[in-house]
Amino acid sequence: MSESYPDFVARFYDPVYARVRDGVDNDYYLEAITSAPGPVLEIGVGTGRLFAEALRRGADVHGIDLSPAMVERCREKLPAEARERVWVEDAVGLRTDRRFSLIVAPFRVLSHVHTPDDQIRLLDAVHGALLPGGRFIFDLYVPSLKLLLEGMPETCDFDGEHAPGRRLRRFVSSDPADLARQTNHVRMGFVWDEDDGEHRGDWELDMRFFFRFEIEHLVARSRLELATLHGDFAGGALTAESREYVVVCRRGAPVKPFRGPE
Repeated sequence: MSESYPDFVARFYDPVYARVRDGVDNDYYLEAITSAPGPVLEIGVGTGRLFAEALRRGADVHGIDLSPAMVERCREKLPAEARERVWVEDAVGLRTDRRFSLIVAPFRVLSHVHTPDDQIRLLDAVHGALLPGGRFIFDLYVPSLKLLLEGMPETCDFDGEHAPGRRLRRFVSSDPADLARQTNHVRMGFVWDEDDGEHRGDWELDMRFFFRFEIEHLVARSRLELATLHGDFAGGALTAESREYVVVCRRGAPVKPFRGPE
């Protein structure tokens, strides 16, 4: 994968995304995780936005993330006996002896995997970590043609508190897209109050964007099978108004070798 989250992004991830993301995908992923018939792996576990609640509800869930800062924040939320369930690992090179009935990669994880070779490596690694019949669920954003062509001026998308009486703001902007590489260059600025005054941290990253048939062909090139591709987390069809790709893949049963007539 590409960029690892800076420490200040990990620090303020929870208050920001509790407002800007939780209502979009929480119920969907928590239902999928808690109803899975066996162990679950979350790729891009982050600070445990979904993981901690799924574990509290009794799910047999494990998690990986590329960012040590995010994993540290996640482990702080967990009981001591559960902290080994989360570890630092790049999903592109995932190697595990465990097998899972469900693997999820919520909130644009594959947008951080830029090249088709690495995307296929990730999908095939997921296939190898799934039990026969197991599912892999991930989501991506449907690109806005206007934003691709024009970019986005700096906008404050969060203005709240990171602690009682301590203001936190996040500003986001993007350049016109690199259409040849299919990437958006995104900037995030975090401005927060401390005892000694106002602080600011800036982070820049490239996010890969995808189109519908590209996703279908990508999965077809991998060892996984495409089960469904929805346009929202309620199972709706993909339409011109959709803002989400919600992709469900599966690992088929292993093919028995042909032995010829007995």
